Amino acid sequence: MKIYSFFTGIVILLAFGSLAACNDDNFLKEQTESSYTYSNAFTVSSQVNDCVTELYYKHKKTIYPTSDQQNYLQGMGTDVYDLPFRHANMISNFSNWNSNYKVPVYAFNNFYQLIAQANLVLYGAEQVSWGDEKDKVQAVAQARFFRGYGYMNLAELFGGVPVTESFSETPKFDFQRETRENTYLYAINEMEAAVNVLPDHALPGRIGKGAVYHYLAECYMALATIKNNDAALLDKSVNAANEVMKLHSLMSARFGSRANSTSTDVFNDIPAYYPDGDVFFDLFQRGNLDYEEGNTESLWVDQNDYKSFEQYGDRGNCNNFPRLFTHAIRDVLWRPQYVEPGAKGGPWNLATLDKWGAEDKNSAYIGGRGVALCQPTFYARKDIWENCGDDIRNNSLNIRRSFKVMDESHSLYGLVITEETILQYCTDVTSVQFYPMYTKLAPIDDWGYEGLSSGKNNRTNLFTDFYFCRLAETYLLRAEAKLRKGDATGAAADINEVRRRAKAPLVAPGEVTFDYILDERIRELYGEERRWNTLLRMGGNIPNDRITKHAIGVADVGGANPSTPLWTGNIGQDFLFPIPQSVIDSNLDAQLEQNPSNLW
Repeated sequence: MKIYSFFTGIVILLAFGSLAACNDDNFLKEQTESSYTYSNAFTVSSQVNDCVTELYYKHKKTIYPTSDQQNYLQGMGTDVYDLPFRHANMISNFSNWNSNYKVPVYAFNNFYQLIAQANLVLYGAEQVSWGDEKDKVQAVAQARFFRGYGYMNLAELFGGVPVTESFSETPKFDFQRETRENTYLYAINEMEAAVNVLPDHALPGRIGKGAVYHYLAECYMALATIKNNDAALLDKSVNAANEVMKLHSLMSARFGSRANSTSTDVFNDIPAYYPDGDVFFDLFQRGNLDYEEGNTESLWVDQNDYKSFEQYGDRGNCNNFPRLFTHAIRDVLWRPQYVEPGAKGGPWNLATLDKWGAEDKNSAYIGGRGVALCQPTFYARKDIWENCGDDIRNNSLNIRRSFKVMDESHSLYGLVITEETILQYCTDVTSVQFYPMYTKLAPIDDWGYEGLSSGKNNRTNLFTDFYFCRLAETYLLRAEAKLRKGDATGAAADINEVRRRAKAPLVAPGEVTFDYILDERIRELYGEERRWNTLLRMGGNIPNDRITKHAIGVADVGGANPSTPLWTGNIGQDFLFPIPQSVIDSNLDAQLEQNPSNLW
């Protein structure tokens, strides 16, 4: 974890006429002594570097927003997760979607803000003198990466979009959409220019060659897909993934802060050593995520820091995963026959310390202060794990599906209650109150929570770093590219690199399909991958098929409370997000075509 200093914006100052002047006419005249805009704000190279830092902040808030957007890109409303009950506002209730629907608007605006910031950096880099030309080269390379990355995301989600290559404060009303192909080509050109000069392994949180090659592998394949699986582009995708693997390797054994049996480190009264851990568990433990911390799988990591949070507040220094991804099990109540005098009303309604670390109702053991905004679909938590053998990603440590009764005053204290038995003991259990929790997103104990002693964290937020991308996903990207080339054997080999580490049964070439790869991405990358991008990039009937079969509001069983689906239609072939209607309406001097859909 590293402390950032963030660029706070371009300051505009207006100096008024001197009060010492005796001329009454001059007294009321505003005299601008100095005015700072983008065109004259850059005087030293450090200002440009501050703008580069702001790029990273804008990116973090787009991918992992601490807002009501609830990590939408990671799959909210898809086959992965959604609100934990059939609520009219859930994202997979597609009857709500229109051309100004919040999720596409948020994505469109945020990626264009990222691009605008990149353009500002590129402008500023040419306005100042640099003590070392290498510093300028690095600033420009990072900006060009983010510009390309922004357009790649827009092309995946919206298709072809307007391409802007310069920063401007002057309103423009004649934007025109590029084709999706040209948008991808522009993104590729920008990232290719960046990767040649960026370091092999950058400072923590910064972009290095491995991550850029990872996204190039994705972008080459995205372009190949819309060009009927163009073989040359698929070769480029495979080769880009190969470059990542020259610089990084999968973690295959226990490592890091909680794997040393001789460690005497303690944090929040929790010993560092966790004897029941495994390598997948270790990948997400505080102090383990950066390449510099010994994690060779790490490509690009979101840096979070509690000390910065204390000093500056929530400006990109935390993730609110426990709040979003965990249930409200603290509210579950006993059935009448299990209510006992002197005991609490439910198995987890307590505020006393016990041996499972239940310091209060927000205990790490039961998920922290969850408000249950992101529940895994039935498909993600059940179906994809059929025939999974001893896959460690699905064990009781990495996905918690059962919890011990924690009330010492109850006769059932210590009894393990599971998904299958909870309705036997507890009444009116809703899907908000009980569903599987992923330890990668909600630590199993207080080793993962900073800020408890100061009272500034009630297990709502995590100050642990988190991945933007890691090598396991690169293997799955390369597997998809090989499958598109007709190389099922090569695709199976890449998938099995990931599955072998997980101690999962290996897949045979004849079993590898796009659906299988999508399932494996859930198993490995739940809460990490940009799921909407994956589905819309793959295109065809894949988004419609996966969503209509598995999304909670459409076809899922709805968790603990099955009910009638909110929506029973389909989103159509080659579904893309709508261009925000507000953008179309404000483009007065040219027509911006809307993406066709039966939803708007």
